[in-house]
Amino acid sequence: MLRTVFVVSILALAACTYTPQPAPRELPIPETIKLKAAENVASSRPPLNISINVFQSEQEMGSSLYSSAAQVRSVEQRYLPFLLKETLTRSGHWGAVRVMPRDDPSAEVNVSGTILFSDGVELKLAIRVQDARGKVWIEQDYYDVANELDYAVDPNYQIDPFQDIYNKIANDMSDVLSLINDDTHRQILEVASVRYGMALSPEAFNKYLSSEEGIFVLVGLPSLDDPVFERVQRIRDSEYLFTDGVDAHYESLHRKLGPTYSWWRYFSYELIVGNQRLKTIDATRGATRGSWYAMERIYKTYKESKMNEDALRELTASFDRETAPTVTEIAGRVVELDGTLDTQYTQWRRLLRQLYLNETGL
Repeated sequence: MLRTVFVVSILALAACTYTPQPAPRELPIPETIKLKAAENVASSRPPLNISINVFQSEQEMGSSLYSSAAQVRSVEQRYLPFLLKETLTRSGHWGAVRVMPRDDPSAEVNVSGTILFSDGVELKLAIRVQDARGKVWIEQDYYDVANELDYAVDPNYQIDPFQDIYNKIANDMSDVLSLINDDTHRQILEVASVRYGMALSPEAFNKYLSSEEGIFVLVGLPSLDDPVFERVQRIRDSEYLFTDGVDAHYESLHRKLGPTYSWWRYFSYELIVGNQRLKTIDATRGATRGSWYAMERIYKTYKESKMNEDALRELTASFDRETAPTVTEIAGRVVELDGTLDTQYTQWRRLLRQLYLNETGL
């Protein structure tokens, strides 16, 4: 009797802190989407580089597995872009693909995203892709739903149950790329180069671009032997070293938090779907609805999910506190940046600006 009262009390307490987002009664059948890999055909066009910004989130925290799941959303905002980066890299259509804390002025293509909904059962992302000219390639929502088979493929839950959504985004991007002719491809590279110069010295590079409603058009190019332009190109080479270092930090986040996040998402799936099923039929393999076994199973799932949420909170806080300094080289001098990645990025842009001013005297 005491044991029953204890578990019922715990479940009542869980109900106060946990407001499950019910899975729709009829979820669409997930579509299997294969990644379109690039053909091994030699091309004279240099590949375009991609920068993926850390995702934003519009989902209310109360709609997550727990009202205190803000830390989980913080993980997803940095974890999901890395999954997209890995997919784009595997496709073979692109040059360097990096995850960055902000817009990257050195990138030919920038990808930004917003997590509209994520609970382990469903994932909905708003994705925007635009090139250096400001031309929008893609601006649409992507949706995927997971089922038992998606989670059963890998017993360690390291194969992402929503891989189809990343394949779809990558395929759409490669479809747009295939429609770009050589002249447009060259313009994207040139505009990216001039816009990078503008980030360092607007007064020296504004004259080469005109802008109307966010679209940049080349009106000229500095000569290749222009000393100012040569300095900018050298600085841009240093930028690539720095962005590679920042991207390595996100890879570290993926490696350290990935297993815990995967388990948290699986338990979230199991708890949400299990509660949904309990409204109609019992989800506990034959136990009577409302029985001791049914309550105990739900409580066990809740407790395991909460443990993974707590672990995510600690791991993410530790990652933010102890992000390793980024050691890179700029103008033949080794520099070390510390603090959060966002702080490091701010420090880096300040250093580049100061270096440019010192070298040019502008």
